[in-house]
Amino acid sequence: MLKLSRRSLLLSSAALAAGAGLGVGRAFAQSDATATLKLQGFGGEAQLAAINNAIKRFNAKYPNVTVEVEMDAISTGWGDYVTKVLGQFNAGAAADVYGTAIETFQAFSSRGLWLGLNDFVAANTGFSDFAPSLFEQGSYKGEINYVPIGWNNIMINYNRDLFDKAGVAYPANGAWTWEEFREVAKKLTVKDGSGNVTQFGYEVPNQNFFIQPWFFSNGTGVLNDDWTASNMLDPKVAESLQFLYDLIHVDGVSPIPGKDTMDNQFFAGQVAMISRGHWIVENAKANKLNMDIAKVPSKESDTTVIGFGGYAINKTTANADLAKALVLELTSEETQKEEGEGGGGVPGRKSAASTEAFLSFPPSAALYYETLPHTKAVPSPANFQEVEKIFIRYYTAMMSGETSIADGVKQADAELNDSFARLKQQMGG
Repeated sequence: MLKLSRRSLLLSSAALAAGAGLGVGRAFAQSDATATLKLQGFGGEAQLAAINNAIKRFNAKYPNVTVEVEMDAISTGWGDYVTKVLGQFNAGAAADVYGTAIETFQAFSSRGLWLGLNDFVAANTGFSDFAPSLFEQGSYKGEINYVPIGWNNIMINYNRDLFDKAGVAYPANGAWTWEEFREVAKKLTVKDGSGNVTQFGYEVPNQNFFIQPWFFSNGTGVLNDDWTASNMLDPKVAESLQFLYDLIHVDGVSPIPGKDTMDNQFFAGQVAMISRGHWIVENAKANKLNMDIAKVPSKESDTTVIGFGGYAINKTTANADLAKALVLELTSEETQKEEGEGGGGVPGRKSAASTEAFLSFPPSAALYYETLPHTKAVPSPANFQEVEKIFIRYYTAMMSGETSIADGVKQADAELNDSFARLKQQMGG
């Protein structure tokens, strides 16, 4: 999953290409193909800049092809993005190429929207630079539907200045246990003379993606492994929720999760640690934050969650070959380097995640790729929109104490399984 700034932009690549004076001196034959391609992307300014530069390179080879780009900031979640894209298809106004994230993969692929890409991927050996697991997770019923771009795995991001001020050592080799993390969070929580907290040790997360490592590191999950049913009644789910609840109500190291995230408080030095992905690097640099990352705390393992984006091609596009050529440029090493160094996500291409610029910040940036074998995909069934809303509603009630954890997991389990029963019926099962 990539985290985004709040902007939505529409522009044509034609003017950009004209202004950049591209195509001069490049050692390739220009195509005389004439067409207009629509690209629906997602992200903020850093992602848009990388996309525009990719289109410039594409236009140097295809000077008569106009690429119209629409960006979606995903400010209201992936569920709304699914609704928007399905509306475009229903209205006959679909784009040729779509950028999207794993949370939507099954929702789109189960409706047969995309061109199968097995032959395309096999014919382009440059894709071997990507971790094979990304293509596996971008497949549906044996057919690759998504060419991966950047990915994010949740890490603990911490303010080194606040650690130094409290005399707390950084996690050795970026690793720690639940209890070690808990003790560090206590030491980093500061109160004034009246007992009011002026600095929280940790932000107990409020978003589905950020919460998942607390289940995975305890050997469990909200859903079963194939995402077809609830797993809320596993005692380890309640154990994970109780640990987070205790951080808030017993230790006082975190406020009750609210609607808004606490990124700004983290950048201001009012929260010492938060669970985020690589997307936070862009703002950490802008705020000159002395930040580093560590692995998620381990109970049974240090398994964390991963989400990633990919490009899909509309099955009904009239310009499939041009769309594939555009996807090649959008996933090229040049584009991947620019996106990775800009801070949007960890590049899917390992070569792009190994540059000096990418590894320069945070100091332990190598951990992003080193922890890739210890990740599980964010649970993303075809009814993701419903599942996320049900889980977050009960999670928030349990963390606030409005609902007991014992009652909350039972009620969430019932609603989740009702949702899966409806999905099964819709899919003809």
